[in-house]
Amino acid sequence: MNTPALPTAIEIFRPGVLIDDAGVERTFTAADIQAMADGYDPALREAPLCIGHPESNLPAYGWAKRLAVNADGRLVMDPHQVEPQFAEMVGAGHFKKRSAAFYPPQHPSNPKPGTWYLRHVAFLGAQPPAVFGLKDIKFAEADQGCVCFSEGDLSQPTHTNQELSMDEKERLAKAEAEAAAAREAQAKAETAAAEANAALAKFAEQQRADRYTGFVQFAEAQLAAGKLKRSDAAALPAVLAVLADAAQVEFSEAGATKKVSPAEWLKGFIGAAAPVVQFGEFAPAGGLDADAGSAKGKSDAEIDAAAKAYAAKHKVQYAEAAKAVVGFTA
Repeated sequence: MNTPALPTAIEIFRPGVLIDDAGVERTFTAADIQAMADGYDPALREAPLCIGHPESNLPAYGWAKRLAVNADGRLVMDPHQVEPQFAEMVGAGHFKKRSAAFYPPQHPSNPKPGTWYLRHVAFLGAQPPAVFGLKDIKFAEADQGCVCFSEGDLSQPTHTNQELSMDEKERLAKAEAEAAAAREAQAKAETAAAEANAALAKFAEQQRADRYTGFVQFAEAQLAAGKLKRSDAAALPAVLAVLADAAQVEFSEAGATKKVSPAEWLKGFIGAAAPVVQFGEFAPAGGLDADAGSAKGKSDAEIDAAAKAYAAKHKVQYAEAAKAVVGFTA
């Protein structure tokens, strides 16, 4: 089922000599109509669609997205964000006439001083519009200092601009409640999404920090094992951090296809390499410590554990401890 909507290019005003609600005769030229269209800027002030001419311009049942001049020289409007129930009522013929309210060129609230600016578009029921000749849908105004064109029709009984049946009032009230509930639900959803994104970003940052710590420990272990020079060990964590975010590489090995991340491949390559540093006996002053050289022939993880234990026992830096447990001098 299609959602009810208003058509585009709805006529709301025309050039000519018109009488406003205060009885003042005003003349609008084709240039005036064009200036109304050219000067309208919804980003500066968007004109609402109302029922009758409320002083506050509220409630709004839609908005004027764009103004233009049609081939007949009349001011037309493209509506948007129209409440479906309101569009349905207009389509059913409850509001056949339109009346456009304008800020005069020198009005203090005019966002574009010097030209007539659309204030709101009123949809009228029993009361006819002030500007005759528009294709069914007109011009009015009801703020202090603003101009309103709502000329009466003696062939019609007198009604107020905002007179509605009980059924219409209930439908509009329901539409307003549904719109308010939708806005509230959207606000809650946006808040929840923002909180989830913040939590995800915090988790990702912690993951990166923990991963980098692991890279530092790996580099120190390889330095201690004699497989890296000190300058290379200093640069390795940053290199691994960059490679960790790269896509996996794919290669063939023994007839099988393997995939591995560049960072893990490099770690494996370094770990499997022969030492680049010649080891010698490490004998600190006062004789060989019982823990010195205790990690020879062990895995990287075992070397790391032994180095940490040595550092804690002898109150030395990790790098010095690592050298001691593998028993070498650089």
